[in-house]
Amino acid sequence: MTLRDSKTSASKVRIVPLGGLGEIGRNMLVVECGPDVVVIDAGVQFPSSEMLGIEMVIPNVSYLLNRVDDVRAVLITHGHEDHIGALPWVLRDLHVPVYAPRMALEIIREKLKEHGRLNGADLRVAVAGSPVRLGGLQAEWFNVCHSIPDAMGIALRTPLGTVLHTGDFKIDHDPIIGDPFDFGRLSRLCADGVFALLADSTYADEEGSSSSDRLVAESLFRLVAEATGRIYVASFASQIARVQIVLDAASSAGRRVALLGRSMQNLVRIARDLNHLDVPEGVLISIAEAASLPDHQVIFMTTGSQGEPESALVRLANGEHPDVKLRPGDTVIVSATPIPGNETAVYDTVNGLARHGVRVITHRGNVVHVHGHAQRDELRALINLAKPRYFIPVHGEYRMLRAHAELALDQGVPEESVFLITDGQILELSDESGQIVGEAPAGQIHVHGLGEWDERGNVITERQALSRDGIVTVAVALERRTGKIVGEPRIGSLGFVHVDDAPKLYEDTLKQLSADLERSKEDRLELSRLEGTIKSSVGRFLYQRTRRRPLITPVIIDF
Repeated sequence: MTLRDSKTSASKVRIVPLGGLGEIGRNMLVVECGPDVVVIDAGVQFPSSEMLGIEMVIPNVSYLLNRVDDVRAVLITHGHEDHIGALPWVLRDLHVPVYAPRMALEIIREKLKEHGRLNGADLRVAVAGSPVRLGGLQAEWFNVCHSIPDAMGIALRTPLGTVLHTGDFKIDHDPIIGDPFDFGRLSRLCADGVFALLADSTYADEEGSSSSDRLVAESLFRLVAEATGRIYVASFASQIARVQIVLDAASSAGRRVALLGRSMQNLVRIARDLNHLDVPEGVLISIAEAASLPDHQVIFMTTGSQGEPESALVRLANGEHPDVKLRPGDTVIVSATPIPGNETAVYDTVNGLARHGVRVITHRGNVVHVHGHAQRDELRALINLAKPRYFIPVHGEYRMLRAHAELALDQGVPEESVFLITDGQILELSDESGQIVGEAPAGQIHVHGLGEWDERGNVITERQALSRDGIVTVAVALERRTGKIVGEPRIGSLGFVHVDDAPKLYEDTLKQLSADLERSKEDRLELSRLEGTIKSSVGRFLYQRTRRRPLITPVIIDF
């Protein structure tokens, strides 16, 4: 797609998802109208088990770089990693204002500071009901309920009408923290009609309505009162309502709370600074202070509910936490459900906890967690309120998007007005019709340390090959003047064959390699040709003998 092709007239709106439509995470969506481009969210995706060594996955922003002068701002809906985590990379290339709700803004500030990219960043607070002019567009935020404070949806006014993006949301009339879902403001934003509705699809395949954190509060108060030893509560660090519940339950039971995990400590500090947390007097203490108290007076609030390898809960399960050790009589409450793809890591952690003789309480049979996304009843209410000209399901795996699209059809949205699009598809909407007009680069960018690779690169493929079949190294000495091999080749391996089987297998492999080299018609061996011969000869022979394909690495020493 050329720069000229990517521009739209003010009589058309383009929706271009660069992540988040077809998977959980990496949420990033572009809205274009005429010469104006805005970006909604810029999140990371946490790597699957096949992405060996990869720390995170970020969106490909090359599409935006082709229109860098037209990008007016990045608009943030809330402060979860899958919506803000990619900003340190995105803002390296896009020097535009970032508008975000208060909690998200402070988390972004800390994140940019960690990456050394805070200087020069233009961070601006988004206030519900206070419109922001962005070229020929106007953005206005409205309060929604989610599992982090200050979550908002965005109404983007365009010459064709309002593009409404819900962000992640559920409808809660009595949340633990913050205001209820703001139906009043949303109704006013919808009063003149909604041109396009882009709505959260995460639980679009679940009938009913989402539950309130009030149910979790009842359950946690009871579990805290029943426990006799130390209590550990694992939750998302951003789930500030859960932290409030634990603080209140501790105060009621005569316990004190210590925080484990840097992210838990940082987000609680931010929440307190923003007056989102009401900490009872004397309840919050340090880890050192907790160590001096009797077991029945202590609660530890910890990260690691998703089995993250370096988290406090996983280190506790592995007996590797530097400050705290589990012991029989402790109770561990995992106050979360596994994110799709994290199930194995979560249950490995639960098994590790159980080996310490502690009581482990999960969401199975206990109301210790409620999710932060709308279910079908809430989504129906939203569609009926908005009555959109066009409907586009966002945020979710393909099955979720499809379920949401089908729900919109059931609610009377015409089939020609419902568009089920995925990452990279460019949807162009006008008053008359909508159509997919092209593809934008929207593949994954893998981050490991300071390295970044797109999904077409060789790094992941090679790591997967290494994880399956190991590596075989063949060392050959080549005399540069004559182009002749000197001495005998050497062979070694890692992760390929058992040490007892290696000597005979490698002896036969080198015999085959020598025979193949002797059959070469070249009097003088060139480096590239020699490397190719080693790879083909050794790879073919080892496959015949083992039915495995290790990564063959020739090491040619020329002198």
